[in-house]
Amino acid sequence: MTKIKRFKQLEKMAEHACDKAGRELGQAQESHSKEQAQLEQLTGFFEEYRQRFHDAGASGMNARQLGDFRAFFGQLDKAIETQRQTLVDLGAKVMERQTQWIAKHQRTQSLSNALVQVQKEQLLQRNKREQKEIDERSGLAGKCGWGD
Repeated sequence: MTKIKRFKQLEKMAEHACDKAGRELGQAQESHSKEQAQLEQLTGFFEEYRQRFHDAGASGMNARQLGDFRAFFGQLDKAIETQRQTLVDLGAKVMERQTQWIAKHQRTQSLSNALVQVQKEQLLQRNKREQKEIDERSGLAGKCGWGD
């Protein structure tokens, strides 16, 4: 296997790894966005029910209603905190996936640049070889009288 073929194979493998890392980054970002929307929905519920609690308190409520509101707020607050932690975890995952993608992308670029260099070197070597052959033929032609 020639040096160029090996580099092309490595470059192709690096591109596949980079594509995979890009898909994983996209999935992590999508999950983060969905969970962010869920948090916004929960905080919206919290505000809505706080307003209901305030309105009910203004018109008067019994002890059972007060206990029900408090229990519901406790559950909703716990759900919001859980959702916030989920977002923190997913944010870390997004950053990790982004770092992985950047590293794989840089590797792919490095291999592509190296492949270009190897191709240039081989072309230069081939041109030198061909020029040497031409020069040798010209020298032979001149010695044999063919060039006259």
